[in-house]
Amino acid sequence: MLTLLMSLALSAASTEAPTTQPATETAAKPDKKPKLVCRRIANTGSRLPERECRTQEDWDRQADTTSQQLKGAK
Repeated sequence: MLTLLMSLALSAASTEAPTTQPATETAAKPDKKPKLVCRRIANTGSRLPERECRTQEDWDRQADTTSQQLKGAK
């Protein structure tokens, strides 16, 4: 009886080790999609703002383009 309990305890302990391995594999995935950032944009002539979602890289690119256009308009 004691041998049976010991073997069950050892088998249960050995099954816990493989569960930690997949967690490291999922953390190392480089194929993660960029996070979307949503902003409310007020349209002229409308009381309801629109919601526009883009990546942070896209928002930065639009800000740079707009600032370059405004500098060229002087």
